[in-house]
Amino acid sequence: MRSSAIVVSLVLALVLISLPGCSTLPEISDDAAVSEAEFDARASRLGSFSHWRFVGRLTLELPGETWSGQLSWRAEEAGQVIDLSGPMGRGGGRLILGGARALLVTREGERFEADDPDALMRLIAGRDLPVNGLEYWVRGMARPGVPFDLRADIGGQPRRLIQDGWEITYGVFDDVDPVAMPMAVDLRRDDMRVRLQVQRWELAAAASM
Repeated sequence: MRSSAIVVSLVLALVLISLPGCSTLPEISDDAAVSEAEFDARASRLGSFSHWRFVGRLTLELPGETWSGQLSWRAEEAGQVIDLSGPMGRGGGRLILGGARALLVTREGERFEADDPDALMRLIAGRDLPVNGLEYWVRGMARPGVPFDLRADIGGQPRRLIQDGWEITYGVFDDVDPVAMPMAVDLRRDDMRVRLQVQRWELAAAASM
């Protein structure tokens, strides 16, 4: 079992309220079929953007322990890079995902590698957590091919999503041409809670960011 600092860094990198100045919350739809159809249409639009990035702040709450830090998550065709740092740049590290590799390099220079993020989590933290859905959940999407329970507004923006044992709730969305993106995300499972407050989103169909 690795040190608590390393475990927290990995959990924060893998697992991901409300901002002022963003749009108000749309009305929840009473017609589930309409909401789900709009939700699927939104997911299709987002799927056309192979490159995306967001920066923000997140807070991890575990029994007897709370940690917060800055997060930068960049996705490109070759893979994803997640940078995490604590107050004053301390702690955290870089998580690189791509192909059949998941690599964590801490700020202290330690390296941990596995075939995928789930296996890396088991290696470092000794906990079996389904983290592969995060790249979808942070964008307000469901992980493809896995059952989920959805509560969405009339525009298809999710308000609550339950999948892989996680309950994900969303605050306000902000327009990031041409799709509104979540600016506040709250994830809960068992005794773990992760709160994400996004400062900026970028979407692109090609490597222009």
